[in-house]
Amino acid sequence: MRTFFETLKKYLLIYGVFLKNGLMAQMEYRVNFLTSIAMEGGYLCVKLSYAVVVYRSGVTIHGLSPDEILLFIGSFIALTGVYAGLYATSNFRLREKIKDGDLDLLISKPVSTQFMATLRHIDLTLFTLDIVAGLALVAIAWQRLRIPVTAINLVGYAVFFVISSVVAYCVFLLPQILSFWLVNTSAIVEVSDSMWDINSMPMGIYPRWIQQFGVFALPVFFITNFPPLFVLNKMTPAYYAWAALAPILLLCIVRAFWNWGLRNYSSASS
Repeated sequence: MRTFFETLKKYLLIYGVFLKNGLMAQMEYRVNFLTSIAMEGGYLCVKLSYAVVVYRSGVTIHGLSPDEILLFIGSFIALTGVYAGLYATSNFRLREKIKDGDLDLLISKPVSTQFMATLRHIDLTLFTLDIVAGLALVAIAWQRLRIPVTAINLVGYAVFFVISSVVAYCVFLLPQILSFWLVNTSAIVEVSDSMWDINSMPMGIYPRWIQQFGVFALPVFFITNFPPLFVLNKMTPAYYAWAALAPILLLCIVRAFWNWGLRNYSSASS
């Protein structure tokens, strides 16, 4: 147990360095930093337009009121910040690292190659802007729905938010690992990236069979639906069980798939 906590502390310290380097890299070129904020602000306005349309129409969609839908949209925007800010940049650069042989440098490090390759590049602009905006919408919807501000609700939402972040890491890293075998994975990357946007609205708008497929088979709906479903008391026993099992199962699958790919990796010096 002591070894586990010492290892965890080491990786947290390393991740802290990643965060610091990410901020320094963005602040090095101030114009690029401001341009990035402006561009993400534009994308954020597009995401917010979903909420505007819902409120202007004033309709109930599959039993969900506009305020409940706002809770889902806010969760989607906040988790988009996690995905785009903490994972996406490293994922998109993985193909180049494998193709150009830059992965050789990471393999030589005395820490997990997967950790270094998939979590090293961080965009704090995307992360901060979307997190703040998303959680602000969640707070507004929370208040309008008169959801009790209790420790159970707050901690439960936070726990499901973290679990969803882990699931997002696994689901969207898996297609990138195919870069170990395929010369060009751009089409796969575009398809997997576009799948993220299907979470912009609650999964309740889709037929039931699509919902079940998107929760249990290809768990993209899991990511942004479970946190709001918890505070709305709409989680089923099957969803609770899957929420406990999915992150562990997916982490094991990703780890096994990564190690398999790494064994097939031909370094630049080969």
